[in-house]
Amino acid sequence: MTIVAMRRATLIGRREDKHRVLSRLQELGLVHVDTGQVSSGEPRRDHVRLLETLEYLLDCPLRRRLHRLEERPELGALLDEIEHNRSRRERLHDRRTLLHRHRAELAPWGEFEFTPLEEIGGQRLWFYLVPLSQRHAIDAIELPLMVVNRDHRHLYLVVISPTEPPAEQVPFERSHTGGLSLKSIREEEAALETALEQLEAERYLLTQWIHYLASRVAAASNADELGRVEMVTRDDDTLFLLDVWVPEAAVAQLEALCDESRLAVVHGPPAPREEPPVLLENPEWGAGGEEALKFFQLPGYRSWDPSLMVFFSFVLFFAVILADAGYALVVGLACWLARRRWGASRVGRRLTGLGLAMSGAALVYGVVVGSYFGVTPPPGSWLGSLHLLDMEDFQNMMTLSIGVGVLHLMLANGLAAWNVRTRWRALGYIGWVIILASGFLTWRATQQPVPAPLPGIPWTYGLILGVLLVLGFSGDGPFDSWCHRLVHFMRGLTSLGELAQAFGNALSYMRLFALGLSSASMAVTFNHLAVQARDGLDGGGTLAFLLILLLGHGLNFALALMGGVVHGLRLNLIEFLRWGVHGEGRPYRAFANKEESTWIK
Repeated sequence: MTIVAMRRATLIGRREDKHRVLSRLQELGLVHVDTGQVSSGEPRRDHVRLLETLEYLLDCPLRRRLHRLEERPELGALLDEIEHNRSRRERLHDRRTLLHRHRAELAPWGEFEFTPLEEIGGQRLWFYLVPLSQRHAIDAIELPLMVVNRDHRHLYLVVISPTEPPAEQVPFERSHTGGLSLKSIREEEAALETALEQLEAERYLLTQWIHYLASRVAAASNADELGRVEMVTRDDDTLFLLDVWVPEAAVAQLEALCDESRLAVVHGPPAPREEPPVLLENPEWGAGGEEALKFFQLPGYRSWDPSLMVFFSFVLFFAVILADAGYALVVGLACWLARRRWGASRVGRRLTGLGLAMSGAALVYGVVVGSYFGVTPPPGSWLGSLHLLDMEDFQNMMTLSIGVGVLHLMLANGLAAWNVRTRWRALGYIGWVIILASGFLTWRATQQPVPAPLPGIPWTYGLILGVLLVLGFSGDGPFDSWCHRLVHFMRGLTSLGELAQAFGNALSYMRLFALGLSSASMAVTFNHLAVQARDGLDGGGTLAFLLILLLGHGLNFALALMGGVVHGLRLNLIEFLRWGVHGEGRPYRAFANKEESTWIK
């Protein structure tokens, strides 16, 4: 769990070789280039067209087996074929939606066909919706009419007249039914369904070109990125210069590239005020914590990497909030079944590992608290012997939750102190560690049956020591003059202003106990309700029992899962990071070719 050390490098080469050299640099993917707000211009129409057609094929619910075909069609003709399929499919979908709506509006009028006007003496049919409250007004109409249907709101009235009757004669809202009958609408809908099935079959066949299109999209994206980098070089008549960031481990490869391409390179450590891009390096099994960390805040380059701490603490917090071995098995099974789909990407593999670790920890914790879908094993059983924690022991569970929170915050400050161990600032972090530990132990001493007076509790002197350390060593400046010492003291006073927030943050970890208890209690409640319904109903008791169990545990599982993720991340990314990580970095993005798999979901 480290932040990779970076070096600032400047590449110098002949201007006529710039495109070739940068293309080679992009192939190797060794460096980060700050392109800032530089843009290669508006996306070209052919690139947009490629992306749209690829997304259309990727959205197909069924795909042919993805494989690379040696025989490739002409790109323009293929795009035309896909776009023709898509546009025709969209038109038919729109027409089907319109017909479906028209059929629903026409259904209350019943089955009818419009007779040619010459066969009925030029008479026309006029359709009206009559509110039930105005049904008596029908008696005043002196034209031939008929009520063909009614519902809870309207009467459906048909009036015969060669021209549209004036509002004074028929004072109702007219319904525009159009010239189609229900029979003709159903026939057209059937034809549309057949045509759409044919288009879906054609779309399925076209999915064989997904790899081909993805490779063309990747090539277009790589060309755009190369164009942006070419725009940030500094050129004169003969030479070009490019400033890059390179990881220390890749400096040898960069120098080899320079020897191969006849480039000059000058590199050195970043200046004190420079902020290099941040690249985190973690073992693959714990890199899920890195992904969770990036979701909220990337640490600054001169800070430290808390990814593994976030990994372990998030796993622990999720387990405490879920608090049920049965629910943990469901989470683990879901992650295990999704591992192949998620394994297609690096982020997906990392999150799969994080999910499996969360479910494993939740399983262990669920066994320890003795909850299996809300059922507690009997005391004499094998599972009952593993039931070590009583979640209804409020005092102990509350103490455990606050203790976990205090330890978490102490670790944040302790790791921050280690990161600046060569500076006086480290003593300020150690002061916060002492304050948190002494405050918790002092609180525990006052909770005894016969509490000791504060002067008799040794931990209160630890509070005083911690406050003095924070007062004296909360700044980064030197101690070579009284002026600098005064600055440290003023910064210490400002830092001590966060004392109330520190204890508030520690108490916020009580949510672990509260959410875990609520999840377990709801599971028990749904079990009791299901048993009562089964025993209290003469008929359908078993069905009610199953429905209550399914719906109740489904709802409780969803709430526990959401609470475990949201509050587990909150305690890590707000309480923990604000004490241990200062500054925010920008991500390291290698100047490298993107593969076609980037666009294939």
